[in-house]
Amino acid sequence: MPITALGGFYFDGIHLGGIGSARGVPFFSQQGEQWVLQHTGQCPRTAARHESRCPPQLDSSWKLPPRAVADHYISFFTTSALRHVFPLIDEASFLHVVNTAYCNGSTSPEIICAQACVIAFICVSTHMSGEDGELVRADQCAAHVHRMMPTILANPCSEAIQACTMLCMYNMFTGNNAAAATYLAVAYRFLTMFGAHFDPGDDTFYTTGAQPQPNQHYLRKVFWHCYMYDKDICLRAGYPPIIHDDYCDLSLPLGYKQIGRFDDESEEAEPIPGDMRLAIIKSRMIQTLYSARAVRSSDTELLRHIIKIDDELEGWRMSIPSRYRPSIAPMHRIKLEADWKKAKRVHILIIHFEYCFLLASIHSASGRCRPKTAGAADQASIDSCQELALQASRSILATLADALHVFDHGDFWYFVAYPVSASLTIFCNILTSPGRPAARDDVVLLGTVPNLIQAMGSRLGPQTDGQRTTAVQQFTEELSRLARCAVAATPL
Repeated sequence: MPITALGGFYFDGIHLGGIGSARGVPFFSQQGEQWVLQHTGQCPRTAARHESRCPPQLDSSWKLPPRAVADHYISFFTTSALRHVFPLIDEASFLHVVNTAYCNGSTSPEIICAQACVIAFICVSTHMSGEDGELVRADQCAAHVHRMMPTILANPCSEAIQACTMLCMYNMFTGNNAAAATYLAVAYRFLTMFGAHFDPGDDTFYTTGAQPQPNQHYLRKVFWHCYMYDKDICLRAGYPPIIHDDYCDLSLPLGYKQIGRFDDESEEAEPIPGDMRLAIIKSRMIQTLYSARAVRSSDTELLRHIIKIDDELEGWRMSIPSRYRPSIAPMHRIKLEADWKKAKRVHILIIHFEYCFLLASIHSASGRCRPKTAGAADQASIDSCQELALQASRSILATLADALHVFDHGDFWYFVAYPVSASLTIFCNILTSPGRPAARDDVVLLGTVPNLIQAMGSRLGPQTDGQRTTAVQQFTEELSRLARCAVAATPL
C-alpha cells in the first residue's frame, strides 16, 4: 500500500501500516514494525498481508432457485422493517421482474438482467434472514450473478442497478470490500446514466440513451444508499471515493426530516441506518484530510482543516435530540429501551459508533504531523487531537460491550471496523506513553477486544470465511500482548 493511501494509519508522523484490501485485516508496515520493536522490545506477530481471496466455486448443477424461494423472500422482505431501511427492490415493478426472470425458453438480455436482479435479491435476503444454506447458499447466488456481469454491463437498466447495489451490500456485509467497491462503481455509473445523482424535481435532472424510464424516486433512494456505502468503503478498505460531491446534488430527499424523528414509532418511520448528513461530513473529511492533496499539506494546514471538519461534526451532533445524542464523555452510556423497535435501537447504536469512529478518524489525521518539527502551538493542537481520538476510541469499546445483544449474525463485518480502529488508536497511545496513569486501564480495555470480536463472530453463519474472522481476532490479541509488554517494561 502506498504511504499516501487512504486507510493507512499514522502516529508521531510515522506510517505504521494500513488495511489489507483483500482481507480487511490491518497490518504493520516495515517502519511500523520497527516502531513497535522500539517501544516494546518485541516484534509484532501478524498474519501475512498479501494473501489473496478466491471466489467460491460455482456448483455446475446450480440453477435459478425455484419460484417458491423467490416468493418466500419477497414475503420476508415486504413484511419486515428492512423494506423501510434498505431499498433492495423497486416494489412497484418487482413482481414484473420476477415474472420476467422465470420466463422459460429465452436468454435475451432483458431476461438475464431480470434473473440477476432476482438472484441478487435472494442472495441478500438469505443472508439477512439468517437462513443462509437452508433454501439456497448466498455465496452461490453471488457467484452466479458475477458470471452474468458481461450481460449486465452491456445493458444499463433498473434491474442491473438493483442487482449491482444488492451485490455491493452483500459483499460489504460479508467483509469483501474489494468486490463491494467494484459493484458499487457499476451501480453508480448506471445511476448517473438515468440522472439519479440529481434530485428528480431538479430542472437539471436528465437521462441519457433510449432506455425506458424507471422509477426515478426509487433510483434516488438507491443513489443515497450508494453514496453512504461509498464513504463506508473508503474508511474501511482505504479505497478512494467513487462518488464525487461536486458532480452530485446532495439535497436531502423529501421526507428525510420525518425519518429522522427518533420518537416517531410509526411503521413508516423506520430509520435509515446511519445518517445522510453524517455521510456528507465523511465525504468532506476524506477529501480534506485524506486525499493525495491533503497528505502534501503542511502540519499547520492539516490541523486547521481538522478543526473545521470537527466543527461540522459537532454541529451535526448538537442537532440530534439530547436523549439520543452521542457523546465521548467517560460516564456516557447509551440507553436502549426494551420497548423500542429493533430498527430504532440499531439506528441509535450506529449513529453513536459512527460519530465516535468519524471523530477518531478526523483527529487521527494529526498522526501525520511530525512532533519534532512542530511549534508550540501546533504541538498543543496535536496533543489535543490525539486525546480526542483516544477518548472516542475508548467510547467505542465501552459501548460495544453493552451492545452485543443487538447485533445480528450478518452485522459482523460492518461493525468489526469500529473495535479494530479503536484498538489501534488506544494501542499507539499506550506505546508512546506507557507510564501515564490511564495506560494500565487502557491495557485492560484493550484486552477485552479479542473476546468482544469472538462474541460478535459467534453469530456468523456456517458459510463464513472463518480464517478471516480468526485473523482479525488474532490481530487484536497481538495488540493487547504488545501493549502489556510496553507497560510491563515501564517502572511504576
